[in-house]
Amino acid sequence: MKTAARKLALACVATLVSLSLAECGFRVYLARESKGSDESWRDELHRMNATLYRRSDDPALVYEPAPNTSVPMPYGPAAFDAQAMRDDREHALAPEPGRTRVALVGDSIVWGEDLPLAATLPKALERALGPKWEVLGFGVTGYDTVQEEAWYRRAARPFHPAIVVVVYCMNDAFIASGPFGTWATPEELRAKDEQDALVEKLAPVREETIEDVSRREEEHAFSRLFARARTIWRVRRYERDPAYTDEYLLLYGQTQRFDRVRTALGELAADVRRDGAAAHLVISPILRSWDRYHWSSITARVAEAARAAGFVVHDPLPALRASHRERDIRLDSVHYNAAGNEALAAFLAHEIAP
Repeated sequence: MKTAARKLALACVATLVSLSLAECGFRVYLARESKGSDESWRDELHRMNATLYRRSDDPALVYEPAPNTSVPMPYGPAAFDAQAMRDDREHALAPEPGRTRVALVGDSIVWGEDLPLAATLPKALERALGPKWEVLGFGVTGYDTVQEEAWYRRAARPFHPAIVVVVYCMNDAFIASGPFGTWATPEELRAKDEQDALVEKLAPVREETIEDVSRREEEHAFSRLFARARTIWRVRRYERDPAYTDEYLLLYGQTQRFDRVRTALGELAADVRRDGAAAHLVISPILRSWDRYHWSSITARVAEAARAAGFVVHDPLPALRASHRERDIRLDSVHYNAAGNEALAAFLAHEIAP
């Protein structure tokens, strides 16, 4: 009995020591992870948004790229060239003989958020299509569908693309953060505040907030390691809740908001057809919870509106889900990493190439 008791005591001591070491290691990791990261990250974004963009004279745009601007970022230069594209070469207005010109229109997915130029979607698509194709990227961080329609007319139309591919992001139905906050008027900022207040009122607990709340609880927990494990468990349980909701599901439920998207899609498709180009729209999925995808109803609504407008619609989710795990191709819930852009480009090349 005494031998068994000693073994049990040693096992308990060893467990406590292991847990203590693990807790200490986790706290060191958290300290390194958070040391100055929030402030430096915010400072970099503010500097980028203040430098790369300017107030637009088109009220539909609110802000627009400032040509010939560049900001050094951890991933390399963030820049717009003289033609208001993120590119490393100048393009003639007339397409090159023997090459098919494709214009990619969209928001930060097309621009290449947090990625070097070579890893962006336009570059990946040009590689996937081959030397007989030329891909121009007209992506502007934070643009919604209305702004993309106005930006197509101003920036993409003069280059006479044969094919226009609109990359639809799930947040294109509402006002996103980013340059908007730097360049919007007080009245325009109030519209975003009202949008955010509506989301907070209708869904104070959602995937984004439940994680933030849990992280704040971690800061005051006796064991931050166990608190982090509890956070992971709570988030995963919430994502499997039949009552799951978030800002996407809430704001797409606002009839007036989606009518605005529908109208912009109609105008954009009409502009593209008027220019003699083929109009394609790819609906980029939310890059999480693919085992229990919550946003299929949004994809269906956008696809129906886009087809009615005259777009050829592409849904890459089945193909991406069949060959990738979402965590392997994403930077966050809407942005792709380099591997993700390669995967999306391969899908698009297969869809648009004859």
